[in-house]
Amino acid sequence: MHQSSMDIMRKFVEENKLSEGKIVLDIGSYDYNGSYRTLFSNPKNRYIGVDIVPGPGVDLIIDSHAWELLKDVDAVISGQTFEHVENIPYLLMRIYEVLRPGGLLCIISPSAGPKHDYPIWRGHFTKKEMTDFVKTAGFTVDSCVIDKTPPFCDVCCIAHKPEETKA
Repeated sequence: MHQSSMDIMRKFVEENKLSEGKIVLDIGSYDYNGSYRTLFSNPKNRYIGVDIVPGPGVDLIIDSHAWELLKDVDAVISGQTFEHVENIPYLLMRIYEVLRPGGLLCIISPSAGPKHDYPIWRGHFTKKEMTDFVKTAGFTVDSCVIDKTPPFCDVCCIAHKPEETKA
């Protein structure tokens, strides 16, 4: 976790009042060199760290029985993870399933910088590419911007799951 990513996520959390009794999933929470968990120290929060393997900072494994029990999550955050995801449409589908209507999604991923290939390296993202992935999954994109802080110049995509419409 680099400082500019932490700063971007802190701003998202503060602007959306996610430290006030919300259920927040952090996709890619394995703590290699920092975690967003520190942004959710309020005991009223339910922060759940999610990853593909157990380890520090991981509360549950995606696609596990515990994952299948999740529903009506207020927000899903993910930073420095999507560049390592082989099947992004599948991951976004799984996120869409657990997020409540109107729930928020925040993805931060590098648009530049050095390759870092654990467990795989999918590559950098442009704003267009990230927006296309998120829209195709059914989300409404609220913003997608590139932070100019080197070396990673993170793209930050904020979206929400549309409210259900009544027939």
